[in-house]
Amino acid sequence: MRGVVLLSGGIDPVSGRPAVPRGEVAAIGLALSAGGAVGGLHVGEGSVAQRQAGGYGLERVDCLRGGGDAVAILAAHLSAPPPDLVLAGSRACGGEDSGMLPYLLAERLGWPLLAGVMAIGAVADGWLSVTIGLPLGARQEARIRLPCILCAHDAAPAPPFVFDRARRVVVRTVDVSDAPPVPVVEGVERPYRARPRLIGSAGPGGGGTVLENPEPAEAARVLLAHLRALGMLGSSEGASIDA
Repeated sequence: MRGVVLLSGGIDPVSGRPAVPRGEVAAIGLALSAGGAVGGLHVGEGSVAQRQAGGYGLERVDCLRGGGDAVAILAAHLSAPPPDLVLAGSRACGGEDSGMLPYLLAERLGWPLLAGVMAIGAVADGWLSVTIGLPLGARQEARIRLPCILCAHDAAPAPPFVFDRARRVVVRTVDVSDAPPVPVVEGVERPYRARPRLIGSAGPGGGGTVLENPEPAEAARVLLAHLRALGMLGSSEGASIDA
């Protein structure tokens, strides 16, 4: 399986020096765990951060240089031939980064995307099994169709840094043709309208109710009771669940 890790121009928030963000290190670890060839991809001139990424296990980093939007450049480069897997960090660590690039790229390519990935499993019939990290340490198994984009969880296992690998990584500059710009969607300006308050009270404390394979009627009763406890439904609103 061929994987590509998206690398940003990460900046250490304390020292201000170029550094690989923690999420991208986790993405490299996930790509290596999936097996197969793994390379790095960066839009712009190469820096110390891209060479540091090689210390975590990447043997080659391609720096794409050309005109156009970063999303359009990546989409054109990844289209032919497309990799099986594209991985990225969960958040941006640069001065002008927004953290939206993986999502915009998935929309541009028409690929599915999953965020908060903790581990990668096996591939069966074109579907990849993954483990997603949830709040409070919970885990959830999921499947996603290949090719796809995965955003690594910050708590995913990270590979160790080896200085010798950082010295041997191949960082090359790839000149790309001017990619078509991303179409701009014009918005509609509307006057302010007050939104209704969804939660009327703090609700009772506690861990709630966990149902395993419940009947539809039972699940509906529990859900309605929870919504009434939060003040989102009146005492008689939504009383009938048989319809």
